[in-house]
Amino acid sequence: MNLTVKDVAALLNVSEKTIYRMIQNDTIPCFRVSGQWRFDRNEITSWLEDNRSFSKKVNIDEPSAEDEEIISIAEFIQRGGIYYDIPIGSKQAVILNCLNHIRTRIPGLNTREFLALIMERENLCSTAVGHGIAVPHPRTFTSFTYDSYIALCHLKKPMPFDALDKGDVNTLFFIFPKSERRFLRIQSVLLRLLKDDEVLSIVKQVLQRDIITHILFKKEAEIFGKVSL
Repeated sequence: MNLTVKDVAALLNVSEKTIYRMIQNDTIPCFRVSGQWRFDRNEITSWLEDNRSFSKKVNIDEPSAEDEEIISIAEFIQRGGIYYDIPIGSKQAVILNCLNHIRTRIPGLNTREFLALIMERENLCSTAVGHGIAVPHPRTFTSFTYDSYIALCHLKKPMPFDALDKGDVNTLFFIFPKSERRFLRIQSVLLRLLKDDEVLSIVKQVLQRDIITHILFKKEAEIFGKVSL
């Protein structure tokens, strides 16, 4: 079920003006339908859980100087890599398999510690966002990277992920941000990008890495007009 700006404002107990400012700052997951902003209820449920954890340390409604890093999902995926044929099993085993592949690209990644933090978040609320996609992440981060990264992992076949829409998952995105604020902004831009049918189709296909990132760069330009600040 999709929500309107008015619905989300009532849910968060803030003004509609505040919601529009959050949309402008890329701090809340949203998408357009016939020129109107809409919000996926499942994504907002997950976003609220993250917000409760992060908002104690950062004001997600206001940008800061550290936000000068340009948000480009395609560029972050180039840094973090794309990984194929990840064996399935339990949710924890699959996430660990992904992290073991990713760690060669992420400086200083402690896979066991990061896994424990992710599973703490998964036990509260699944990070599956629908359409066979999940974005596993911690409730809060204990360390950050100098630059932001995204890793895209394709599983050998779909598997249950406790998704709110009851669908199986076969595509996982892992975000490694330079700050907690950056995580929320990157997550919001990624989810908005995944509302595009062509983007959704491309990231779920087992294509060559250069083809995926080339198309993502093109779609970011089309959807946002320019990369997001």
